[in-house]
Amino acid sequence: MEGFAFVHREPVRFNDLDGMGHINNAIFSTYLEQARLAWFGDDGRMPQEDVILARLEIDFRAPGALGPDVEIGVRPSRMGTKSFELEYELRQGDTLVAQARSVLVGYDYVRGESIEIPERWRRRLSG
Repeated sequence: MEGFAFVHREPVRFNDLDGMGHINNAIFSTYLEQARLAWFGDDGRMPQEDVILARLEIDFRAPGALGPDVEIGVRPSRMGTKSFELEYELRQGDTLVAQARSVLVGYDYVRGESIEIPERWRRRLSG
């Protein structure tokens, strides 16, 4: 996928479809979450134990359907002190089905407050 060094693939399941036979809009957030978890990688810790999703925007471009896997490109687009953004492109075959953006915030779940982006994510965002 052009412009995306990381691409995650999600199979389209029958229960992902709405009454019209299209991928239900709500399912796209699940696809994005799975892609985000895969992008974060596995360092032996809970992938998102120190970040929290603060915002998710999805622009739907074309209906998806049962058939080829949905390919989800993920790339960082901004890094601040306490938050960062990821951009996504979702394709099914040659068809662009959606584009999305998420904002994630460094978060301490014990204290219930935002924190600076942890170093492990700074390294991932820079690399």
